[in-house]
Amino acid sequence: MMRESIVNALSRVFKIDRSAVISALSGYSNVDNVLRARLRGRRLWGALSPEKRPILYVIIKLLKPKIAVETGVGAGVSSTVILSALNEINDGLLYSIEINRYYDEVNPVGFIVPEELKAKWILLIGSSRELLEKTLTQLGDVQFFLHDSDHSYDNVLFELNEAWSHMRHGIILIDNYRFSNAAVQFARRVNAPLIELSGEAGGLAMIPKF
Repeated sequence: MMRESIVNALSRVFKIDRSAVISALSGYSNVDNVLRARLRGRRLWGALSPEKRPILYVIIKLLKPKIAVETGVGAGVSSTVILSALNEINDGLLYSIEINRYYDEVNPVGFIVPEELKAKWILLIGSSRELLEKTLTQLGDVQFFLHDSDHSYDNVLFELNEAWSHMRHGIILIDNYRFSNAAVQFARRVNAPLIELSGEAGGLAMIPKF
């Protein structure tokens, strides 16, 4: 379910044996079944692609963040994956920032997220420009950040700067990082590795801070 190169990359970043990475993947099949049932075969715009979902799940299980933050919710696929992993480790909260209240004319933002996972979920409506710095300051320290909102160069750079400055140790994930060179330039500036985890649908890259 996860390519060997990804297992090896996560093994190096977390300084653990490959078997521990593979073990963290256990339980994802249940999450995948839930997503498939709720998506009902629909191809929803903005949803995290199938190859990226188990990668996100494993990172959360290995990292065990007390505080996770994401920008961009859409239908709620990535939110469901993160919340499912937090539920498995029985710890942590997810703060999600989304500019829109509704995904489409019928469904609210995050309509894919199962009710039983919402106890660990704080959904904030507004742009990341308005809410991110204030939210991160209030939280104090975050261990995980996922960028999946406006992928313009300026916005990606803004979000990565904010997340990095409010993170002592943790992981930043950038979905669709290939849409601009912001992530590459940012990683170079902070002297951190930019590790590609998926080339699918605009790519998924990780910047670790340990």
